[in-house]
Amino acid sequence: MRCDQASQLISNSQERQLNRPERCALSFHLLICRVCRKYKKQLKFMRNILLRLKEPQLYYETASSLVDEKQSREMRGRISKKIHEKLDST
Repeated sequence: MRCDQASQLISNSQERQLNRPERCALSFHLLICRVCRKYKKQLKFMRNILLRLKEPQLYYETASSLVDEKQSREMRGRISKKIHEKLDST
């Protein structure tokens, strides 16, 4: 499976349940492709944020909890600052 096919399946999986052959092919691709694993994680992050935009406090809590623990403290601080700025502007 090529990355463009995998990314399409990843996107589709947000809207519908993939059938067994699709799930198997995507799972295998994700085992060997770091880029597509990252794309899947980012898409999940964005979807969760967008689903919670109606509730600013939930938006902040969700975004904070989804920040990868491996990221540097400085990066988490910058992200947190941007989230607070966004909340303050609404």
